[in-house]
Amino acid sequence: MVSVIIPIYNTQSTLARCIDSVLAQTMPASEIILVDDGSPDGAGAIADDYARRYPHIKVVHKTNAGLAEARRTGINTATQPLIMHLDSDDTLPPDAIEFLYNKLTTLDLDIAYGCYMRIPDVGKPHPLHHRREGVMTGEEFVELNMSLGSHNSSCCNLSRRELWTDIVFPPVTPRMPSEDILININMGFNIRRAGQWNHPTYCYHYNPKSLSIVGNLWTLDGCKRYFAYLEQVLTQHGVIEQYRRHLHILKIDRLAFYIASLDGGDEWVKSIIGNHSHTHLPLKTRVLQLLLHCPRVCRACVVLNRRMKRLFRL
Repeated sequence: MVSVIIPIYNTQSTLARCIDSVLAQTMPASEIILVDDGSPDGAGAIADDYARRYPHIKVVHKTNAGLAEARRTGINTATQPLIMHLDSDDTLPPDAIEFLYNKLTTLDLDIAYGCYMRIPDVGKPHPLHHRREGVMTGEEFVELNMSLGSHNSSCCNLSRRELWTDIVFPPVTPRMPSEDILININMGFNIRRAGQWNHPTYCYHYNPKSLSIVGNLWTLDGCKRYFAYLEQVLTQHGVIEQYRRHLHILKIDRLAFYIASLDGGDEWVKSIIGNHSHTHLPLKTRVLQLLLHCPRVCRACVVLNRRMKRLFRL
């Protein structure tokens, strides 16, 4: 019933741990698809070794095209009606598939989410809870992702394969940051019923060298491409005006937290931090918008905030 798709790139030190967590599930996966996205290390060989030992493990070797394309390749290879994504430097709790399968089937959902258990390099593991639990419509799911009201990615869920149409995936080139949020918003227009719960179904192992942490893709040009694409998607679905305020909040958040060297003189940046037309913005957004007028001060505050959060979790 379930295909687990694991993209692989430069993770030879963690891949065995990842695969073993799937093999240890209380509800076994019908197949495990390992997509070697042109990994330059020995991860591809490790994948081949597992495939020789376990007949339900398949390996696909391909040229590097990024995480989203690796996921698409895995979906096109999958033969089962239900899909689960897992990054090769992370793991699954033993009951992840069973919990999500029971939610999806008993509640007649298209996609079911648990929450993350964040496992830092230093300090205690802790869950990242959703603001909202329970069942929602596809429209509510899109709004939740637009408002950053959940910790959803392409992982941490079990979904029906038919959700993953080609329109779900952002363009291959140029690569954009936060592909998972774009995928979720695109997929939301295919969803009839979704659900999310604060039961850990994914172990996110903090990797200080990962793209999401290092932020290599979050350049100002990348940010502009990201929001141009997102606005295009919302326009195509006729909901762009409905989400103008959400877009503004999201732009402020990304500029403050992800652009290390912000050019405050850039016209696009100035149009965002100078836009006060939206009423009833969250206090956090208003503070960040004010701080962004002094990018260095804003960056220092963001760095300090992150350090304090890590300190209190030790």
